Amino acid sequence: MKYEILLFDIDNTILDFDKSEEQALRLAFRDMGWKFSQQILEIYRRNNIAQWQLFEQGKLTKPEVLTSRFEETFKEIGKDANAVPKIADLYEEYLKSGYFVVPHAKKVLKRLQKTHRLYVVSNGVVEIQNSRMKGSGMEKYFVARFVSEEVGYPKPQKQYFDYCFQHIENIDKSKTLIIGDSLTSDIQGGVNAEIDTCWFNPYRKPNNSLLTPTYEIDDLRQLLKIVY
Repeated sequence: MKYEILLFDIDNTILDFDKSEEQALRLAFRDMGWKFSQQILEIYRRNNIAQWQLFEQGKLTKPEVLTSRFEETFKEIGKDANAVPKIADLYEEYLKSGYFVVPHAKKVLKRLQKTHRLYVVSNGVVEIQNSRMKGSGMEKYFVARFVSEEVGYPKPQKQYFDYCFQHIENIDKSKTLIIGDSLTSDIQGGVNAEIDTCWFNPYRKPNNSLLTPTYEIDDLRQLLKIVY
């Protein structure tokens, strides 16, 4: 086999985070008695991505991200910043039930589990990721999960992957592949860790970065031709 150890991101790689995010935000706004719209969703997503990128760069802590994304959004939509803690709690609680699975993920992981060692590598919130993986039935395919909150470093930092590799038995980096949807987190992380990378890009977004993934796929089933 070309690869023996496969490192999978969770959000928008195994589980459909976009659907979970929209559902959680819509329900949180409902509980606050506020109107929700596609425009609000887009503003929140832009701020959310920006804050997580600062986290990846080590400029924000995870708790800061979880509030600053709402603080920035509220500035734009004219909501009282005092409501941030309440809506942040509601959002995270609803996000725990975001069990939407990416197309073909279950079929692909079920097959790969028989021949490869699969691990989760995630920057998400431990409690939320554990709930979503268990509720979706996807946790059974993985040997272990490495969540940055527990590791102490975020992807794409080399220290994050150093920790992962220290806890993966008999690892051979030349036979290890990371699969994820984020260029800045997963692909840059793979480069920093000196392992091959597979960019999962189902919407065929342009790559405007200086990064060149080892592979690019738009359907998880294409992964099967790569790893054997």
